[in-house]
This record gives sequence, structure tokens and C-alpha cells, in this order.
Amino acid sequence: MAPVPGPRALAVVAGVLMDGEGRVLIAQRAVQGQDGGLWEFPGGKIAVGERPADALIRELNEELGIVIDAPEPLTVVRWRGPPRNLNLHAFVCRRWNGEPHAHEHQALRWLAPVALRQFSMPAPDRPIRARLALPRQYLITPEPDVGHQQAFMSDLARTLENPDIGIVSLRAKSCELAQLEGLAEAMLGQVRSWRPELLVLLHGLPDLALQLGFDGVHLSSRQLRELNRRPLPESFWLFASCHDRAELKAAEALGADAVSLSPVQQTASHPLASALGWADFSAAARSTCLPCFALGGVGPAELESAIAHGAHGVAGIRAYWRS
Repeated sequence: MAPVPGPRALAVVAGVLMDGEGRVLIAQRAVQGQDGGLWEFPGGKIAVGERPADALIRELNEELGIVIDAPEPLTVVRWRGPPRNLNLHAFVCRRWNGEPHAHEHQALRWLAPVALRQFSMPAPDRPIRARLALPRQYLITPEPDVGHQQAFMSDLARTLENPDIGIVSLRAKSCELAQLEGLAEAMLGQVRSWRPELLVLLHGLPDLALQLGFDGVHLSSRQLRELNRRPLPESFWLFASCHDRAELKAAEALGADAVSLSPVQQTASHPLASALGWADFSAAARSTCLPCFALGGVGPAELESAIAHGAHGVAGIRAYWRS
């Protein structure tokens, strides 16, 4: 028997209006109706035979009373899940005529991208929100020697002199929990004082991350397989380690905000792991709606190539760490 096809995806469009200060516009849905009261990027349905860019021009004129010029494609979120399947075409809009007004929404707000997480959004809008807010370069710390914490902190301070690093994650798989708690608290305090704008994550321990005030957590692929619900509130960042398309789909289902996808190339730390290579990495990265950080044998020198192959950015340990 032939498989029964799933429900067809509805084609929709969303516009990320960005002003000269880098702020973006979000609109609050009416209380009545689906996802009532949530905030979204304005847009709507694409008519049969209509180009996504043309649909956006029409929808933003109807919803906001503006005429946009030269929208730039950002991403396509292929959302599969309740309330229905969607193909959401997102565009960045930097030029328009007129002043936006809420013709169909309760309210409008202009916000810096990093502030968007404080506003609840429908699930298909969240990958767009993540792409807007996430930096491109992600430092994962090497395994710390808890007996030489000061040396680790000195190396971390030296490494974070690199202004291109926008995310740092403490990865300490061999530490006892009591030792790790002290190290994590000390590291978080130091990073907040050195670089308060950085996103600071903790590997593998969502409860401790919440307790200490980290910005989020990075889950292992094993945790990704074992969890059946998101372990952190929407306002915290949830990353996950992925190695194939099945794990990418699991990350989407869990409600992750971003993923690392590895290994792109052979690494000294995992010499027996089969490398994806850029072609397979690109195919996998483009199959998911989540921002992907290329990891494994890559660093800042490969950033442009990674983006060209569908990555949001690059993550690394040795490529960044200065000891």
C-alpha cells in the first residue's frame, strides 16, 4: 500500500522590518483566535501563484499601511507540527514608505534583536528570532582542570579578548557536580564582568544553568534523544549537539533554538569519528529550520565558507582557545 501523504504545507510569509538603529518590529496578535496575545513578525498567507516577495509587499501594506522596497530573503522555516504544517518565507526589510501602524494587531513594538526572547512568539517564528539575535562565532571551552582554576580563568580571559566571539559555553564533562558548580559560578561572574554582552551557556546541566543564571544550556546528543520536553523556559537559550538529520529533527521537536552540527572535518579530539564533509553538512544544515553552527575542524577562517554552506556560524574549541 502506498503511504498516505501528509497534510500539505501552507505557504506564508513574514517580514522583519529593521530600522536604522538595528531594531526590529514585532506585532501582537489579537487576544481572540489562534495564538492570541502572542507576538509575531507581521505577514500572512501567500496566494496561489503569488511570489513570496509580492505576498509580503501586499500583506505589510494591509497590516501596517506601508510599502516596502527590496525585501531581502532571510530563511524559509519549514514547520511541521501543530497547529498545521507551514512553509514560512522570512524576509528582512530595511526600506519602506510610510509609518507602520497596527491595522490588524493589538500593538507594535520596536526591539533590539537580543530583547526578542522576552516576548512569547508562535513556534514557527522562533527560528527567525534566533537567527536575528545569535552571533556568528561560538567558543566551547576545553575540559577545565579544576585543580588549576586560576589558570583556566586566565586562559579564558585571554581567549575572550577576541571581539568576534559572541557565545561561550562551559563544557566540563569530567568534573564532579560540586566542583563544577563552583567553577561555573566563578566563570559566569568573570565573563559577565569582562564581556557583559556575551551569551553564556552551560553544557548539559539545565537545572544548574537556571540556578546560576546562565543564558542557556547546550545539550548533548544523548540528552537530546532522552528528553521528551524542552527543559528550559522559552526566554532561555537551548542549544543541542547534532550529527545527522535524525538528531536535527529531534532538536526541532524538542523546541531547541540552535544546534551544533559536527564533525564537519576530522579532528584531533575525535580521530575515529566519520566527518560529514562540506557537501553533507550543507545538505543537513539546509534541511532544518534551526540555526546551525559548524563544529569540528573549523574555526574563524572557515566562517564565510560555513555560511555559504548553510551554517549560521562556526563553533570551536582549539580554533579559538589561547593558553
